[in-house]
Amino acid sequence: MVGFRNQEKKWNVFFAFICVLLFVFLAGMLVLGKKTEKEEQDRLKELAKKKQQPVQEELQKNETTDFSEGELPEENGNPEGVVCWGDEFLGGEEALNYSYKSVLQRILQENGYSLSVQDKTLEGAGTLSMMTMAGVPGEQVQQFVEKHQIAAAGAELGVTETEIRELTPEQMARTDVNCIPIIFMGYYGGWNHDPVELAEQQQKILDTFSNQERFLIIGTAPFDGSVDVAGMDTVLRERWREHYISTAEVCSAPISTYEAQEQLAQVIFHKLVEFNYIQREG
Repeated sequence: MVGFRNQEKKWNVFFAFICVLLFVFLAGMLVLGKKTEKEEQDRLKELAKKKQQPVQEELQKNETTDFSEGELPEENGNPEGVVCWGDEFLGGEEALNYSYKSVLQRILQENGYSLSVQDKTLEGAGTLSMMTMAGVPGEQVQQFVEKHQIAAAGAELGVTETEIRELTPEQMARTDVNCIPIIFMGYYGGWNHDPVELAEQQQKILDTFSNQERFLIIGTAPFDGSVDVAGMDTVLRERWREHYISTAEVCSAPISTYEAQEQLAQVIFHKLVEFNYIQREG
């Protein structure tokens, strides 16, 4: 009987030890996850320090990009090209050679299409900066900021939820209003973790184009994991229907990888052809 109790005691000690190990492991994973998120937030704050400030004065001066009265540029029949709006996931030479924009340009050329692919993306910027760059009136952008602050109820907000990147005249210039827009934004935030609001902001940018029937919307999960991917896809697909592409469904690797960028470019090209948005010349 004593031997049985000793053996039972040993098992209890063993199980207690296993529980402690599991607790330490889970705590470590939690700390690592928080550290990764904090590092990304710190990176965004550093970018914002270099390139932040609202640019409402620039918007008031730039009458060519003021669509506050609902006046859009005249439609120009065939598209002048394709333009990619939103997030950039690669930097420097990587972006030039391996981003989905560069791959899409290559695919178009290889298949006999002379259309150019314009680049209106920003690395590390949120959707507030995207709307500002598109010429959405400053007061409309500020309404989103105020909404975020109210929802936060005094809690600290991520930098992209309130700050707007300082933009150069070149970035503010619009040479793409007669192009087919591919709007791919949301990874860095700026939409209060609400897919419905993200769709509203995507619409704000789409409204600045002359032809709002030909477009594609790309969706991906935010970097901080604040929104469920399936739920986000459901909301955006309901809003955009056949125009919507989910990276979770078409990419077999994280969106920041070369593989995923290649896969996304292939899907975009096939959508452009399928919808008869583009035609070969000659």
